[in-house]
Amino acid sequence: MDGQPQPGTPFLSAGDAHALAMSLPIADIVRHLLELLDATTVAVIAGVQETRAVHSWLGGREPQRPQVLRFALQLAAMIANAGDAEFCKAWFHGSNPHLDDRVPMIMLRDLPLSDIQRDLLAAARIFAARSAPGPSS
Repeated sequence: MDGQPQPGTPFLSAGDAHALAMSLPIADIVRHLLELLDATTVAVIAGVQETRAVHSWLGGREPQRPQVLRFALQLAAMIANAGDAEFCKAWFHGSNPHLDDRVPMIMLRDLPLSDIQRDLLAAARIFAARSAPGPSS
């Protein structure tokens, strides 16, 4: 290991998830998001109509909202379970009581990142805390 937090590692801290999302090239961000979510979800988060655009980002084309994709990976890395991307996808798709029943992927698509970052981070921390294994006895 090279000391970098690895995608797929369960329940990265907010700091480790941030370091991961800020240190990778955008093509790697998209690749990891596709592993944890799917092309349609990534397209919604990025605010594009077609998954073809998502796949073009893997080949070097720059997305219009890379900061939203980086933040989405930060959230995903905090809540993803190493063996179960379905939890991550469900979190992005589901109505969340910690977000006034709003849907995270729709918030990321429709609202300014500066207005929602704090709330989404808090909701991801709550989810990760509930999903993380408890202390062993």
